[in-house]
Amino acid sequence: FPISIIVVSRTSLKLHAYLRERPERGRRKLLSFISFRRERKRRRSRKMPFISQIQRQSDYAYFPSDTPIVIDNGASYFRIGWAGENDPRVIFRNIVQRPRHKGTGETVTIVGDHDPALLRYFDCTRSGPRSAFDNNVVYQFEIMEYILDFGFDRLGANGSQIDHPVLITECVCNPVHSRSKMSELLFETYGVPSVAFGVDAAFSYKYNQRHGICNEDGLAICPGFNTTHVIPFVAGEPVYKGCTRTNIGGYHVTDYMKQLLSLKYPHHMARFTWEKVEDLKMEHCYIAPTYASETQLFQEIDRTFVPKSEAETSQPGSEVLKSRPLTQEDFKIVLGIERFRCPEVLFNPNLVGIGQAGVDEMAGVSIRRLPEKDEELEKRLTSSILMTGGSCLYPGMCERLEAGIRMIRPCGAPIKIVRALDPVLDAWRGASAYAASAQFPQQTFTRMDYFEKGEDWIRGYKFRYTL
Repeated sequence: FPISIIVVSRTSLKLHAYLRERPERGRRKLLSFISFRRERKRRRSRKMPFISQIQRQSDYAYFPSDTPIVIDNGASYFRIGWAGENDPRVIFRNIVQRPRHKGTGETVTIVGDHDPALLRYFDCTRSGPRSAFDNNVVYQFEIMEYILDFGFDRLGANGSQIDHPVLITECVCNPVHSRSKMSELLFETYGVPSVAFGVDAAFSYKYNQRHGICNEDGLAICPGFNTTHVIPFVAGEPVYKGCTRTNIGGYHVTDYMKQLLSLKYPHHMARFTWEKVEDLKMEHCYIAPTYASETQLFQEIDRTFVPKSEAETSQPGSEVLKSRPLTQEDFKIVLGIERFRCPEVLFNPNLVGIGQAGVDEMAGVSIRRLPEKDEELEKRLTSSILMTGGSCLYPGMCERLEAGIRMIRPCGAPIKIVRALDPVLDAWRGASAYAASAQFPQQTFTRMDYFEKGEDWIRGYKFRYTL
């Protein structure tokens, strides 16, 4: 897998020593030391070598300074490329790990996917993969800085300054504090001239609208990695007052499948890594048309499936488990009820202990939240429902969602659900096409605006998707 290693400096220890030895210097010296520390850290991070299988781009200098850089900052994957292109240049997992080298004791930072064969040289007992996201909001900006360092380096940037405008995606109704910290990171650390923020699901909806997949009025349902969003669109613009969100996504599906397989096959618990379970999920899972009837069917087919009544009658301690030699049958993994039980959490989050609404219920709640009660508008919304995001790729997703929405809508209401052209990359492609337009500079705010107006300017910042 793509992997990158950065040696971490120990300047934080020097900061504590500085405060202990010189407490009388006051706040001015402390701020100057912190400023020097940030500048030194930025210069060092730009010069540190990266060990990665991702090829470093060599044509960075050929792009003029007015060509925007497009970043799809998803909770699962980080995608970066140039405006006007059809595909991103660099794609890697949006995670960071900081183990210690067994030989030298140095703390290293691994950005993106890691190679299990390489990790044998590091002590990973006290460190695991960390994400900069809390649900779908960026809150660990130290980790986000490592992600951006690696992304800009793989794009081919040389030096500490990024002299290109940046269009970066964010979640729906992103808190002002998170957007302010991201602006501070981009302006003060990388020196970008201008920044624009847009919602990833909105870019995907507009991209598919230009290709005739959906209409100006419709719903965008985006089951992502950590959360699921429903965004209503009226006249081509998102209506944020009608947005809904649940804290359920592809992460919970994979984690639930990992737990079920570990309980079903305890001899292979160490082999069920996150990457392997993720591949099994995307290759074999599907959405059942009716969960109850599908469960009834698997009671007769899957021998490892234990009904609830039988599990309750069995008393613990009645049979003592005895160790036995492993046979050939122990090395066979049978995927039965897990194939549809794990993605069922998107419609019934109660299966994993999350007391929130499912995807089909969220669509009804989003329509009821609209400020204007118009039956014709509601019909137009339900007749153009777009599914986007990596967790909508399961077979049977559109059929099950249509059946669920039809149960909460009036009889005879038009319902049409379509899947995006590419649910994974359409967000970046929509942002790339938007940033390549001539009106894009009007939607950005410059570094001068940031330093003069500060957070008040960011609080009132509104992005228009129809140019």
